[in-house]
Amino acid sequence: MPAFPTRRLAAAAVTAALVVTTLAASPLSALAAEPSPAPPVTAAAATTTSADLSVDMLKVPADALAEAETDDAVSPAAGVTTHPVYVSVATVTAATADDSPTPPDDASIRAAVAQLHDYWWEESGHTVNVTLGGIETRPLDQASCVPATVLNTVHTSAFGGRFARYAWAGTNEHLLVLTRESCGRTAFGTVGGDGGEIFSSYGTGDELGVPVLFHEFGHNLGFGHAGTAMCRSTTSFDGAASDFAYATTTDTKAACPVLEYGDFLDIMGYSVSSARPHLSSVQRVRAGYLTDVTTLSGAGTTRQVVVASLDGAAKGRAVKVVDPISGQDYYLEYRTAAGRDATSTEFGGRSPSCALVATGYTRCALTSDKATGSVRVLRPMTLSGATVSTVALAVGLDASRDPGRRDSHLDAGESFTSAGGGFTVAVRSMTPSGGAVLDVTLAGAAKKPTLAAPTPAPTTTTALTVDRGRQTYGATTRVTATAQVTTADGSAPSGTVTVRDGSTVVGSARVAAGGRAAVTMPGTLAAGAHSLRASFVPDSAAQSGSDSTAVAITVDKAASTSVLTVSARVQKYGATPVTATVTVTGVTGTAPAGTVTFALDGTRIGQVAVARGAASIALPRTAAVGTRQLVATFTPSDASITASTSAPRPVVVSKAKVKATFDWSSARRR
Repeated sequence: MPAFPTRRLAAAAVTAALVVTTLAASPLSALAAEPSPAPPVTAAAATTTSADLSVDMLKVPADALAEAETDDAVSPAAGVTTHPVYVSVATVTAATADDSPTPPDDASIRAAVAQLHDYWWEESGHTVNVTLGGIETRPLDQASCVPATVLNTVHTSAFGGRFARYAWAGTNEHLLVLTRESCGRTAFGTVGGDGGEIFSSYGTGDELGVPVLFHEFGHNLGFGHAGTAMCRSTTSFDGAASDFAYATTTDTKAACPVLEYGDFLDIMGYSVSSARPHLSSVQRVRAGYLTDVTTLSGAGTTRQVVVASLDGAAKGRAVKVVDPISGQDYYLEYRTAAGRDATSTEFGGRSPSCALVATGYTRCALTSDKATGSVRVLRPMTLSGATVSTVALAVGLDASRDPGRRDSHLDAGESFTSAGGGFTVAVRSMTPSGGAVLDVTLAGAAKKPTLAAPTPAPTTTTALTVDRGRQTYGATTRVTATAQVTTADGSAPSGTVTVRDGSTVVGSARVAAGGRAAVTMPGTLAAGAHSLRASFVPDSAAQSGSDSTAVAITVDKAASTSVLTVSARVQKYGATPVTATVTVTGVTGTAPAGTVTFALDGTRIGQVAVARGAASIALPRTAAVGTRQLVATFTPSDASITASTSAPRPVVVSKAKVKATFDWSSARRR
């Protein structure tokens, strides 16, 4: 996934035109593959397309908001509010070569706005009523399609100047600008203001155009992005509000780096093809869309609560916890593969998508169990400007139980404790039909946290050595890699060393006395060259992580042997054939898979798959008379095992006996 620059559009001091200004860069590069130019998704069974919405939040000028007596925050629901959407389809250039394969037309626009209504009508608890205000087409005759220029041009004159100079602020009216051209495949929208503007070159298709429209309309309603955060500690998975910041690189100084769009279970996260997950409980509660929230506050509170799936209309679909120590709000929600959330890639059955947050810390997504769902811990935060965004905390461990590798949900049996020990939530059980049963305990006495100047964690260095440079595939004598971890202040390092072959973990070990950790390579390392690197993951933020330089080792192929036997040394021409059998052995006496090719005097007579360490063939009945040399060659399926050829085995083919008869009666007649 590429790193996306995050920008906002702001008004110039003397005009109402929108100007792009760079504020920050996001998100981290990740291991991805799947599908898209945006999120780090690895597809297991299908190709997925994603929208790059990294430049999609437009700031409305303060004077326009003041004049309309509104602001850019979420406006709490107070009855049904109608939101007319006016759609202007721009033909930006006279050329047709850059036209979208499926440009928007009246029918697709009406269908898209109808879906926009259905989505936000449901998410808002039947308070946001989206209607189609009108459709117009507008030729611009520009030299090229530049999204910001297109919006600047259209919004001054669209629908008779209805949206000029932010006249939409406070009216709940929205201008949607679509283009016939592909126009860089981008989208953005204004944030808040009780109305808004949206530009999208993704069109009105169901696969991506409509999900992008849902996301950008959420900005118009005042919602920020939905991200994920992983705090760089193996003992505390949370931090103070000031510890969280959007991350631009893996060497960020933030204690809790946030991937700005990293929440796949929120419409305000990544826009992925055909995915239309719910808006998180945090934003729905803040906007007044979701009122059946259980609030837990007060020191010493202990409560068992049942949280219903966010999808549907059941009571008790969110829990708000007020931390008695920090005073910060946390939200607990239960998400299942039902309704709109069933479309999310989080429940899509794809391979986990993991990203390196910082040295020794990896955050994963797409790991929720479709059968049981997952519990999430969310925090509302102001990370850019005044817009409130949501952050899903990386609080769960994967199957390896490595605290340096976490996902953004809790499974049954897992728990989370907030920073400073303010409260703890433990997941007792989860069933989509019965909800998630949570045990929540708030600390016994509210107190102010002691503030102290942060002390930089002492740096560490990790050096990796090996006791030998080679090992043989499957052999019992293997390479042992030893990491030596040293701290800058001379303290004893405390943590775990993980050794990777490229990006694959081959082993890990606790750091022992003297700062040493040894990992023996598995015998299953494939034959060939390997590059080993050790990463030190400290137990807490009191020490920093570090990586070693790469160390090269070589794995040699394991030898195989082929022993050829025959059922008889002599075969009569045309009679019952001799059977030849090859017994193959490989790694430590095991029987490798592969095929055996049999040749008689250098001519191939057949190929047979090895089964249970052997392969047999019958010699041709019509083999030429004489002494023949039979040879068998084994070709392994595993590239880490060598081929082998048996010793020649002589087989004598003797002449067939011929029986002659004489008819004496014929002889007398002559």
